[in-house]
Amino acid sequence: RMNRKLAETPLGALDPTILPINAIMNAWAKTKSSEGAAMVEHWLNRVSEEQQAHNPRVQTTTKMYTMAVDAWAKSGSKGAAKRAESILQHMNQLYQLGGLNAHLKPTTGIFNAIINAWARSGEPNAPKRAEQILEWMNKLYMEGNVDVKPDKYTFNTVIHAWAKSKEKFAAQRAQKLLESMQQMYLEGNCSAKPDTITYNVVINAWAKSGERGAANQAEQLLAEMHKLYNSGNLDVKPNVVTYGAVIDAHAKSNERGNAARADQILATMIGLHQGDPIAHGDLKPNTYAFNTVINAWAKSKEHDAAEKAEEMLVAMQQCNIAGLKPDAFTYTAVIDAWAKSRVRGAAQRADLLLERMEREFREGNEELRPNTFTYNAVINALAKSNEPGAAARAERVLHNMVLKSSAESSSSSSKNDSPQIKPTTINFNTVLDAWAKSNTKGSAIRAEEILEWMDRLHKEGNLDVKPDTITFNGVIDAWARSHDRRAPKRAEEILAHMNQLYQEGNYDVQPDTYTYNTVINCWAKSNEPGSAKRAEHILAIMEQNFKNGDASFRPNTRTHTSVIDAWAKSGERGAAKRAEQILNNMLIQAQNEGNADILPNTHTYNAVMNACAFTKSSSSSSSSSLGNSNCNSNDDLEEALGIAFRVFDALSLNRSNEHNPSSSSQIGDDNANLAPDAYTYTIMLSVCANLIPHDHHHQDMYSNHHHGNDHRFQNAKLLFERCCADGYVNDFVLRKLRQAVTPDQFLELVHSSSAIPMPVSFGSHHNVSVNDLPHSWTRKIQPQGRHNSSFSQHGRGGRNHKGGGSGNSVSSGRSNYHHHNNHQRGGGRRHHNHGRNGNRGRR
Repeated sequence: RMNRKLAETPLGALDPTILPINAIMNAWAKTKSSEGAAMVEHWLNRVSEEQQAHNPRVQTTTKMYTMAVDAWAKSGSKGAAKRAESILQHMNQLYQLGGLNAHLKPTTGIFNAIINAWARSGEPNAPKRAEQILEWMNKLYMEGNVDVKPDKYTFNTVIHAWAKSKEKFAAQRAQKLLESMQQMYLEGNCSAKPDTITYNVVINAWAKSGERGAANQAEQLLAEMHKLYNSGNLDVKPNVVTYGAVIDAHAKSNERGNAARADQILATMIGLHQGDPIAHGDLKPNTYAFNTVINAWAKSKEHDAAEKAEEMLVAMQQCNIAGLKPDAFTYTAVIDAWAKSRVRGAAQRADLLLERMEREFREGNEELRPNTFTYNAVINALAKSNEPGAAARAERVLHNMVLKSSAESSSSSSKNDSPQIKPTTINFNTVLDAWAKSNTKGSAIRAEEILEWMDRLHKEGNLDVKPDTITFNGVIDAWARSHDRRAPKRAEEILAHMNQLYQEGNYDVQPDTYTYNTVINCWAKSNEPGSAKRAEHILAIMEQNFKNGDASFRPNTRTHTSVIDAWAKSGERGAAKRAEQILNNMLIQAQNEGNADILPNTHTYNAVMNACAFTKSSSSSSSSSLGNSNCNSNDDLEEALGIAFRVFDALSLNRSNEHNPSSSSQIGDDNANLAPDAYTYTIMLSVCANLIPHDHHHQDMYSNHHHGNDHRFQNAKLLFERCCADGYVNDFVLRKLRQAVTPDQFLELVHSSSAIPMPVSFGSHHNVSVNDLPHSWTRKIQPQGRHNSSFSQHGRGGRNHKGGGSGNSVSSGRSNYHHHNNHQRGGGRRHHNHGRNGNRGRR
């Protein structure tokens, strides 16, 4: 209405007694919108036009310009800061011209409004521009314009702009501005005296910076505040916000001991408050401070982090401080701490905390209403715990989550209400993965039922729960781990279903390399006849699809390693030869295509050697039938022996070639860690035990120094010495060494350490363990590996065990082992006669 009246008023006839200009401009400014800011500027421009038309009743004022600038600052619209600054620039130009506009002298207020506009703008250059305007103010002030004297609001706003920004060195800039304030105050500008807000904002800038040493900087500022306050400066008294920011700085630093230090700072604050509640009333601990410390413990890697976090929860309940009580974030952070702790019983503890939250919420404590993050933390804790029954408990929590979400939806009064509990595909995939890794009978079927449940919920309208590629991959993985004879066929059926859905337009379930790798792994783990050929057939499908232009089917190192593993476990004739051919094809393809994703790694080489160790002879086969196609001739055994040592040599030589520039390939050093490991030596000792017969002339001789041409002993000796030098001796290596050599030969080999006395009685070789050996022999084995725990996950080489293979996780790497043409018996004889030239095995 006022705008219409303004439009109807002729130029030069505007009367502020009829149209109250300042009141109208102020009303528009309070709308905090771009439209309101534009209208304030419109009225300002009309007043300026009236003044130029010599209307004596109206005149532009500094207050009007300040209102226009402030309206843009608070509008939240894009480009508002630039628009506000242009108004100030125009005002200053008018002031410089003098005459009718001599009264339009810029003031601290309008400059502060511009700085505030930039601080609120969120633009990348906001803190720099805000600081430039501060420098402009200071220049005018130093030139004698006392009306634009920077004050603490000016500095605090610029510091806040830096604190909010993600600029590198933002905290340093905030610190420098604080120091400039202090200097300006000492030089006589009492308006620029830093106060508690100033220090709090700088401390907050350090907390957000994530820089190394940021927490210490924050603590130093806190100490400085205490020192100034104790010396009589009452304007910088630390308060609960100060302590909260310092605690937050420690919580966000990734430095060791940060959680304990945050805990100590909170304890100091509590001590000051409880010591004198009146003098330190503003240090009354709040829920935020406790939650920040709990979160610091949750993120720390301390062994007792979860216990400390829960102790803080108990402390909150026992402090008897008015207003201090745990909320949903408190419990969720403690649950998260247990989820990350991986200690025994952690998942159960997280589950119990959720039950307590639910119980107290039902009893009327609205603050403890579990939310999506709470349920997520408990589900993750249970799923990752690997404890018996954890998958079933994780599914129970998920069921509860779904039921509560459904109840929320039914009772929601408005479609705009934000749901507290919202199950997603990630929750279902986590539970599904828990079933896959549970080693529980029927887990694969349960995984499929969860997939069907997800599909049903999605069709009922829950758009946040939709099966995706990860879901299907989890189900296939569950079958791969199930040890069920139906597993490989069922895995292929699920893969076919994925392909069908994808072809029908469901792009969320497109099979990827991981999908095919898991199906191949499923065949590799099965004992079904023809499993290796089936695995290789799937590899061929992947290669064809990739050649047809679908990058999601690109085979990688793990793909080929799993196929080699399938051949290793197949027991079929020619398995070792086929395994080596696949290895050589990988190397050739990687070299020709420059494809680092297909380079063999140590697992790949180990899988080929394992194929050799699994090679069976007719005499060693459990079947004595002459028609058994899986029985190998002596030539096959000799060929497998040659392949094993040839591949071992290639793996060993790669390490020395890494330092030889002339041997580097065009692909580059993509796997600097390609070298034999503990599993390599375990397999190769199995090769000796399974493929090299004892020399009967020496088999029953117990001399410690004269083994003649006992080829098995000489090769086992060279391998064991290399293993000792590499630091990979563990209990599995010792077990295979016992199988490869006689008891006295075993004792001779391990007796090279003076820590082990020579036995007096036959058979005492069984008493030797890795704990008796020199540390240098076992230095690369994890502490638990010295006691036979972690290594078992890799499988075991040789025909005495049905494990073996590459494991589930392989990475790409570079090897200088090139394609061999002499795959025939010659290679086998060369290594079979290693005993005649001991130096070859030592290189």
